[in-house]
Amino acid sequence: MEALDILKKIVEKAEEKKGEDIVALEIGKVSPIADYMVILSGSVPVHTRAICDNIIAGLKEYGVIPQHLEGYNEGRWIAIDYGDIMVNIFLPEIRDYYKLEWLWSDAPRVEINSTVKES
Repeated sequence: MEALDILKKIVEKAEEKKGEDIVALEIGKVSPIADYMVILSGSVPVHTRAICDNIIAGLKEYGVIPQHLEGYNEGRWIAIDYGDIMVNIFLPEIRDYYKLEWLWSDAPRVEINSTVKES
């Protein structure tokens, strides 16, 4: 699967579990660490873990397995590393504290909808 196809599936799987305030950034334009970063929120730890589980299970169907998973047990900030795509699932107060969107403000946003387009 291409990175944009994986990005679309991540967003779709996050939306299925009611992920909130989903933002996708094309960080590859400003950093070599990955091509894309997805940032979203869940309301409580059980919600962030459910979003994470749905993303991982949904991508596994396509043979896409995360390279690393961090923060799952606490559920406050879950990071899923798919190599070309980094996924960050936050509780709202943790997301507000770390302000990743601000840190990566030089990276172009990717329009998130059923067709996922670069903007």
